[in-house]
Amino acid sequence: MIAQMTNMEPTTLLIWAFIALSLAIKFAWEKIELFLHSNFKYRVIDSLSFYVYYGDDNGIDASLKLDSPSPHILKRRMEGQNYLESKLAAVDATKASTFRGPKCASSLVDCRFALAKVCMPLLRELEFPNAGRNFVSEVCNNESDGMLMVTTEDGVSRPFVGNDAVHTFGVKTFYAPVQTEINRRMALDGNDNKDSMLRFCPISMNSELDKNVSLVKKLTGMDKVRYSLSGSEAVDAALKDIKASCNQKPLIVRFKSAYHGHVSGINVLDCAGHVFLPECSQKSLDFIERYHYRIAAVIVNPMQHFTGINKPSPPGEKVTYSSRIRSAVSREDYSRWLHSLQEKCNYCTKYLTKVAMVMDDIYFAFRTPELLSSKYFLHPETKAQLQPDVIILGKALAAGYPLSAVAGKEGFLNSYDKKFLLQVNKTVGTLAGWHGGIVASNVFLEALEGTGCVKISAKEQLRLLMNKCNAFALSLNAKLAAAGVPVRIRNFSNTFSIDYLNKSLYNSRYPQYLLAEGIFLGNYSTGKFNLNADVSDADFQLLEKKFVAAASKMQQDGYFEPMTSSAKVKLYSSLAARFTKNYAKLFYDQIMKDKHIDIEVSHNHPVNKFGHFWSSVGMIVFAYPLIFWYEEPVKGCCWFFITHVIRQSGHFFYEHQVSISLSCLVEKLLLLSDAYTCLLSMSMRKGPRH
Repeated sequence: MIAQMTNMEPTTLLIWAFIALSLAIKFAWEKIELFLHSNFKYRVIDSLSFYVYYGDDNGIDASLKLDSPSPHILKRRMEGQNYLESKLAAVDATKASTFRGPKCASSLVDCRFALAKVCMPLLRELEFPNAGRNFVSEVCNNESDGMLMVTTEDGVSRPFVGNDAVHTFGVKTFYAPVQTEINRRMALDGNDNKDSMLRFCPISMNSELDKNVSLVKKLTGMDKVRYSLSGSEAVDAALKDIKASCNQKPLIVRFKSAYHGHVSGINVLDCAGHVFLPECSQKSLDFIERYHYRIAAVIVNPMQHFTGINKPSPPGEKVTYSSRIRSAVSREDYSRWLHSLQEKCNYCTKYLTKVAMVMDDIYFAFRTPELLSSKYFLHPETKAQLQPDVIILGKALAAGYPLSAVAGKEGFLNSYDKKFLLQVNKTVGTLAGWHGGIVASNVFLEALEGTGCVKISAKEQLRLLMNKCNAFALSLNAKLAAAGVPVRIRNFSNTFSIDYLNKSLYNSRYPQYLLAEGIFLGNYSTGKFNLNADVSDADFQLLEKKFVAAASKMQQDGYFEPMTSSAKVKLYSSLAARFTKNYAKLFYDQIMKDKHIDIEVSHNHPVNKFGHFWSSVGMIVFAYPLIFWYEEPVKGCCWFFITHVIRQSGHFFYEHQVSISLSCLVEKLLLLSDAYTCLLSMSMRKGPRH
């Protein structure tokens, strides 16, 4: 072969060299480009989680001085801290002993139930105990059948400005009759409803399942349906199905900061093979076409239209540490982007390789009269609907019951040649199509169509809700601007989020001031909240007063003061020093702990003591003299080996620890170092023996 290449004409050889070099460059650039669009940023941040250790508390005073405020601002902040403490930490001692919240919270792993975290993590010392405020005893509409009120075990009833992203319609006008009908169909105490017994035969086709498949297909315009229990599971199942249908192409394209769930395989850390591209960018469209042979699907969260492109989407916005000013993309511009994305995916599927366009409607769906994003984002010019290949729906599909669905076109969901015997369905679940969820979904979808138990027009209720929420946002923002406070709200239908105009380190305290105004917030500390269709004009006016009062009080207390550049540098430097010191202490303490365990478990054993003693004697009497006096490194190394075998034999026979202690690891490293020294000595000293 080499001889043939040697005999090639120079031109031919040059052509082959050019081809090889081009392929190498293409391969290298592809690896680099895919790496640059991977989740390495999130992995770097996650890797730091093992080193960023807060350590001992510094005290309230130090926590209020992180941005180097003036003495006047610090004094105002201390007054504000005292005010919040009087509102949020004051507990009636006679009732405190009867509160069930603290005991329940101590048994729960998921801290969201306890509503324990409000401020950003760096301000953890500014949190307040929430005993009495975090155990809900009753939820009901207010006296005028308006917004929901939450009564906690301290006996106080508060307006619910919460995080329920599923229940959008009115309680009494929609969900009450829906629930009554669900109960009737699921009842086991009568002979007139034999279908209720179908729950005891899971994973089987039946009349309720057949009806639901038809309703979901009619709603989405799709051909195939798959069921899951939650939205995150549905996304994971959809992407597995699509990969199986696209010849196992390895990549999934998603867009920066878009939220698609938390289960392994789709969250931003455990999503091997996911590519993160900027939204509304021609470069992203070019990327999809360029790597079509690797991309199985492009998944979109249409709530990005609300939060602003490439910005964290509800509920993905977790930390508020500076300003948050987001300009939403207009509906028309975002529609053009989605239709351009669809055209690109359709082009790849038709002329190149199959690339699925997936609309993640888990958060978006059933929030507008159009019900789905594909019907909401019409093309501005042609008024054509989106025609995605797959649509994912969450628990709103079943009125809040645990059921989600993936609906797709023919050929995109688990579609492959079944004669490949080892290619099997990778998504299973005993209760993935739980009968109770299927029944609830049927009742819900029938109510949307106007053929079920609900007497109102569900779509009209959504239209009125959108109008009311839009008017509330405009009115509240006008009042916030008139009050001169650096806070604004934004909304999409009944979903709201808070913007902060000043670059203050303490913006995340605003939810605390809302709590102090007597509002019950959900577990999202950023101020993201949802309202349902029961909210009246009087309720909106009450909320306006509370939001403005909370912002005004917070500004008065000096928590909206912007952080200067010099203060930011000082803060970052002090945090770097603090985290370095704290981690060094943790590392040192762990070494001492491992050493103590090693001594207690291993070195104090009589056999190990015996072996260590005679091993040391052998090193001193034989190994070292042979190396340094007689200049016989080979014999010296042999004696080193024999003595270390003696030293380690006791560990081998008498230790039962699974892990190797740090001290044993150090000994082995010293052994390698000794051997290296011996070999180096042997190579440098070859003179006659004295």
